[in-house]
Amino acid sequence: MLEVTDRAVEWMKDEMDPDEGQGVNVYVRYGGETQLKQGFSPALTVDQIPPDSKIFEYEGLQVFIKEADFWYFEDAELQIDFEDEEVIFNLK
Repeated sequence: MLEVTDRAVEWMKDEMDPDEGQGVNVYVRYGGETQLKQGFSPALTVDQIPPDSKIFEYEGLQVFIKEADFWYFEDAELQIDFEDEEVIFNLK
């Protein structure tokens, strides 16, 4: 469902810097360029990790998707990368 490259993990740690009990939330927003389902795209924010989330651990960084957003990612794989000062979402 989710892969985060080493470059993206380093960027998230440096720039997003979640506090204890927080992680990087991969959520669904209206609009945007990378659209798996028409009209919606993935985005990132730092947030508390709810108990109903799917959590992925990368070098001590917790990246999660809330249960309410599972619909967007079902039957797909998302790769988050960082290149040329830009976060890149690759949907497969």
